[in-house]
This record gives sequence, structure tokens and C-alpha cells, in this order.
Amino acid sequence: MNWDAIGAIGEIVGASAVVMSLVYLAIQIRNQNIESRSAAVHQVLESNKSFISQLQDPSLAEIWIAGIDDFDSLTDVQRLRFVIYLTVALRSFEDAYFQWRSGRLDEETWHTLTAVIKDVKSTDAFGQFLAMRRHHFRPEFARYLEELEPGDYSYIKAVSSGDA
Repeated sequence: MNWDAIGAIGEIVGASAVVMSLVYLAIQIRNQNIESRSAAVHQVLESNKSFISQLQDPSLAEIWIAGIDDFDSLTDVQRLRFVIYLTVALRSFEDAYFQWRSGRLDEETWHTLTAVIKDVKSTDAFGQFLAMRRHHFRPEFARYLEELEPGDYSYIKAVSSGDA
């Protein structure tokens, strides 16, 4: 075997090693993307669970139900708690929105979250809240909220009155 043949074999082995390294790197990046999306879904759902669980506090639950039914009937303190709660909830949705827009949140998860937003949007309280606090959110998200079709929040009334 001459040196030219040995050199050619070395180049083939080297090129094969580069190709295998690139394949390995592509697999690792793909796995990292899957893990990143999974972590984003987990974080969004944990955030959602966190603000929803706050309604286990009976006083906040009463304020929420009263505010949804008639925002103007709330006292100043109740209105403040309602607005703070809804701001925190929408901050969570705003984060989820940008996770979804960047491709880190899947369509199915986003669809289930928007069902909640749509239902709350169907209330007069939401419209009053957004008129007061629209400027607290990124313009793109605020536009999204305004353009979103409202759902039907009637189920909460059935639950709160014991009909469910």
C-alpha cells in the first residue's frame, strides 16, 4: 500500500467522522428542542394552575364571582383585588401567548388556554378591566385579546348557584 492510498483512506475516515458528528449533533439539537417545548408547556401549565388555585380562597372567590357578575358593584378594595388577580392571570396568558408564537408551546395546549380567556372575555368585567389596564400588556398581546372571539362564561354561574 502506498502513501496516497493511506492518505485517501484517512480522508474517507475523517469525512465519515465529520458526518457522524453532524448527525449526532442534529439528534442532540432535536432532543433539546423537544425538552425545551416540554419545559415550556410545563411552566405555562404550572403558572395557570397557580393563579387558578388562588380562587380556593373563599374571599377571593366571592370577589371574583361578584366582579364577573357586576364589576361596578365591587368596593374599592374588592375591585383592587379583582384587578390584581386578573392582571396576574393575564400575565400568565401573555407569557403563554409568546411561548406559543415562538413555537415553544403546542397548538393543543394553546387552544385549551384560549378557551379560558374567551370565557372570561365574554364578561362585562373583562371589557372594563381591559379598558383600564390594556396599557399594562405588550401591544401585540393586547391586540390579540381585543380581537379574540368571546366564549361563554355562563358555567360559573351554574357552578356557583349549585345547578351544576
